[in-house]
Amino acid sequence: MRHRAALVILLGQCLIALVRAEEDAGPDPRPGLAQSLHQLPGASLPAEAARKPRPATPARPATNDLSLTWRTQPDSVDARILRQPLSRVLPHLAKATGWQVFIEPGSDTLVSSAFRNQPSREALERILSHFNYALLPGTNHRPRLVIFRTSASAATEEVDPDEANRVDNELVIRLKDGSKLTPEELARLTGGQVAGKLDSLNAARIRYPDAETAEAARAKLAAMEGVAVEDNHRLPNTDSGGILDGIASANALSIRPAAVSKNRLVIGLIDSTVQAINPGYDAFLLGRESVVGSQTADPALSHGTSMFASLVKAAEATAGQQGGTANFGVISVDVYGANESTTAYDVAMGIQRAVEKGANVINLSLSSQADSPFLHNLIQTYRNQGVLFLAAAGNDPVFSPTYPASYPEVLAVTAGNSQGQYAPYANRGPFIDLMLPGSAIVPYGGDHWLVTGTSTATAYASGIAGALWNPTIGSPANLEAALRRQFGLLRP
Repeated sequence: MRHRAALVILLGQCLIALVRAEEDAGPDPRPGLAQSLHQLPGASLPAEAARKPRPATPARPATNDLSLTWRTQPDSVDARILRQPLSRVLPHLAKATGWQVFIEPGSDTLVSSAFRNQPSREALERILSHFNYALLPGTNHRPRLVIFRTSASAATEEVDPDEANRVDNELVIRLKDGSKLTPEELARLTGGQVAGKLDSLNAARIRYPDAETAEAARAKLAAMEGVAVEDNHRLPNTDSGGILDGIASANALSIRPAAVSKNRLVIGLIDSTVQAINPGYDAFLLGRESVVGSQTADPALSHGTSMFASLVKAAEATAGQQGGTANFGVISVDVYGANESTTAYDVAMGIQRAVEKGANVINLSLSSQADSPFLHNLIQTYRNQGVLFLAAAGNDPVFSPTYPASYPEVLAVTAGNSQGQYAPYANRGPFIDLMLPGSAIVPYGGDHWLVTGTSTATAYASGIAGALWNPTIGSPANLEAALRRQFGLLRP
C-alpha cells in the first residue's frame, strides 16, 4: 500500500486542470460504447448510397506516390494518389478514418486522384469512382465501408489498416536451423540487398529498389524450402507533449542510484535517444546505444527523453519522501534516429542490443496493430531467459489488440487514474495487464513538459519496477508478480 500511496502523491503533483480533464474518463465502457467514440464524418450516408462505377483505369505501372490526410474537425480531406493499386490505397483509408473497410474480392484496379480540403463525401466519391460503395453507420461496431462491383453482400474481404504501415520495399527473412542458404544469396537471387542481420533469430532485412520488386521477391522466397518471409512494419511515436507555463522549478531528485553491483536492475529503454536533463536524472543513465546509425542532434524534447524522465519520476514517487538510493539504471537504445517512426525489425535489434548490454527489463513505449512473428519470437526467446517486457497498449479507446503489448510474454500497460478508470484515449482490450497514470510533468531545457499516453504509463511501470527492485525480490518474474498485485486489472 505504501507504493500505491506514493503513486497517488505523484498524481497529486500533476493535478492541474489539463491532466484532470484527460484522466477522469469515467467507468470502464462496454465495447459498444467504446466503438461509438469514433464519430466520423460521412457516417450518416444512407446504407445504400451506391455510386455508378466508372470504367476501371487501364493497367499501367504503379508508383510510390500516395498520401492521404483525413480530418474530422473540420471535415476536410487531402489526397495525392497517382496510379496506385486500390489494394494499397484502402489500408491508408481504413487507418485514416478508423472505419472497417470491406471489398469484393478480385476488385483491384489502379486509382489516381489528387485534391485538397474536400469534404469526406466528395473525397470518397473521387477515390472510389470506379466502384459502388456504401458507408454503414455503426452502433455496436465501427462504421463499415463496403466496396463492390456486383452487390454489397459480395464485399467480404476485410482490409487490414496496418498494411498502411508496411515498409513496401523491405522484407524480413528467417532461415531454419541448418539451412545452407545465406541472406546474401537470397538477396542476390531476388534483386535486393541485405540491410541488416539479426543473428539471434537467424534473420535478416532485405531492401529492394521499389515495392514491385519486393512483391516479386516475396513470391519467390515463399516458394523456397527453409525460408520464412514476412513484412517489416513501421511503429510511430504517438504520445503527445507540450510545454507547461507557470510551473515552478522542480526540486532536486530525492533519489540517487545505488552503488554499482551485480544485483542492479538494468532497464532497456527502446525508444528515441535520451538527451541530457540534469545531473540528478542523468546519473541513472548507464549509456546510450543506437541501432539506426548516429544519434540525432535535434534539441527539441525527444520521446525517449520524456519516457526516461517519467520513469525516474515514478521511481522517486515510489521510494517516498524519504528518498534514498534506487538499485537500477537505464540503457537508452535509439531505434528511431531522425525518423518519426521505427520498424519492427529495428525494435528487435534494439531489444537484442539492450539485452547484450545487461538489460533484464525492457520498456517498449510504442505500439502497432501489426503482428510481427519474428519480433514475437525474439521476445519469447529472451522472456525464457528471464527478461521482463513492458509495452504500451496504444492510444485508441478500443478493445482491439496492439503489438507487442498483446503477446502473452509481455505486460501490457494502459493509462488510467487512481480510481481505476480508463483515460479517454487509452486502449482497454482484454489483453491489458496493468493500469498506471498516463500523464507526467517532466523537466527539459529549462521548461516543464506535460506528456500524455499509454507510453507514459509504461514508463511509470518500469520506474516503479526500478524502485521496487532489491536482492530479496530475486528475479524479474517476482518483480512481475509484485507489479500485478499492485497495479493489475481485475478480470471477471
